[in-house]
Amino acid sequence: MNNDNRSLFEMNPAMRFVVFFVMTGISLLLGFFISFSFAAFILHVPFSDLPKAMLDPTNAGISLITNAFATIISFLIPSIAVAYFTNGEVSRNMGFHKIKNSKQVFYIIILSVAGLYLSGALASLTQIIPISPHLKKWALELEETYKQAMGAITQMKSIGDLFVNLTLVALVPAVVEELYFRGALQKTLKDWSGNGWLAVIITAIIFSAFHFSFFGFLSRMALGILLGLIFDYTKTIWLPILLHFINNGVAITSIYLVRNDVKKMNQVMDEGMPIYMGAIAIIAVAFILYELKKTTYHERLENDIH
Repeated sequence: MNNDNRSLFEMNPAMRFVVFFVMTGISLLLGFFISFSFAAFILHVPFSDLPKAMLDPTNAGISLITNAFATIISFLIPSIAVAYFTNGEVSRNMGFHKIKNSKQVFYIIILSVAGLYLSGALASLTQIIPISPHLKKWALELEETYKQAMGAITQMKSIGDLFVNLTLVALVPAVVEELYFRGALQKTLKDWSGNGWLAVIITAIIFSAFHFSFFGFLSRMALGILLGLIFDYTKTIWLPILLHFINNGVAITSIYLVRNDVKKMNQVMDEGMPIYMGAIAIIAVAFILYELKKTTYHERLENDIH
């Protein structure tokens, strides 16, 4: 990228976090208003009836587009804003660095498989954590709403429908969420605190909370930590995007393959796996992350020598 595409000026990390927080509030409102106004106009329904209309499977296409645009507006604006208030090239501030070598891509693919087993085991663990009946009722209602929403937008009858869903439900969120959580929030928190692990964990907690799922909280937090460590080790946003897309893509493809069986579709959305698989997955994840970190370290050594 040429030197003309640079940030406005350097702002200290604390002020960048304030900008990030304020822009998040503004962009969430804008994303909701613009996207859902479009949906209400197309479907010819008042705002009060829009949630019900969006859950209607016959409106799956509109729901897909609406959610995709809401996600783009909500997450992309704060990410760009923070990059402009950080000294240096905007694209590099957002994490758009080249992938060092093909080994890194291979490790990400293996990590995505191990991560699925870890997430599944944590989802099963969450199911057996003792909670009050009132909290459990709320959590089950939240989960049912999520399943209804996913069922409504993932009405796939052909390979073409699968491709559209992989683009709008898997790829778009993977790109903009990684730019928001890792490229903007995690980077800002690390610059502010000077502690990479603290930034990764805080970002992972917020990342999981944004998905509004009690039973999926631990699994999404683990995914957030994994994505955060990948970004912290490699300094490129492309690798977290790749893993995030694979994770989303596997879920969408699994739903497509069992689309005609409601019972199996619910099992796929529950994402549960034997808890003991989690211990095996943690060992695998730790080893692969270590190898991934070495690829970056060796690359730096070679650059220093040359």
